[in-house]
Amino acid sequence: MKITIKTIIALFACSLAFFSCEDEDKKPINLLQLEDSKSPFVRIVVEEPIVAAGDIATSALNGTVDALDKNVASWELSVSRESGGTVSDTVSLTTVTNFPSDISIPYTDIASALGITPDEILGGDFIRFLGTATGTDGSVVTFDNFSPNVTGQPEQRQAFNFIILIKCSPISDATVAGTWNIEMEDLFGDGWDGAFVTFEIDGVATNYTFTSGSNASFAVEVPEGTASLVISYTSGAFEEEHIYTIQTPDGDVRGPFGPNPAPCIN
Repeated sequence: MKITIKTIIALFACSLAFFSCEDEDKKPINLLQLEDSKSPFVRIVVEEPIVAAGDIATSALNGTVDALDKNVASWELSVSRESGGTVSDTVSLTTVTNFPSDISIPYTDIASALGITPDEILGGDFIRFLGTATGTDGSVVTFDNFSPNVTGQPEQRQAFNFIILIKCSPISDATVAGTWNIEMEDLFGDGWDGAFVTFEIDGVATNYTFTSGSNASFAVEVPEGTASLVISYTSGAFEEEHIYTIQTPDGDVRGPFGPNPAPCIN
């Protein structure tokens, strides 16, 4: 029994030492300690977190950047683009040294920094912004200092890892009100494997898909007086099998889209 108790005590002591070392290695950010030991935390309020692809040439990233405490010397903003599963290199955009500060960066300038043209930023893309804060004591904070439950919550308004979603532009070159017809095809004959077409009518989205067989058809009624219609495609598995066409209320057929359909039809 004595040996057992000694063994348990030894294991307990080793566990304490292990977890103490592990916690020390993590070096998490510290926002609630004394004034001389707080981490330099920066927040941002972005005016428009979603931008239509057709508005890229005339829109800008507008927001207000502020420091949680007066211990931030500078905040550097960098950007990358995520398109079709491919992530571009991250490049620097601007540095802020006064807090609070308003920023306004045209997406044309962001595209230029990324080495692309504005029309290469497509619906379904993500523009990812990464921030680096340097404290008045020389300490540096990036999104690597945070756990996902901090960077993943918009209400935190953290300025270290946030995105702008590029959505499909509203339909503007066809009659909006009336009956729209969707014809879907799966080349393997087993449904669309999680993919779907979305009709967003004045902000209300409805998804259309099928889970078995080779074909499916849907008639979508868009009411008179509809101000905005956005049609988009969300991918699933086996994208090389998915094809669809859209018929407008005017009788015009768009497509075929696919195999491997793009996120937007316009």
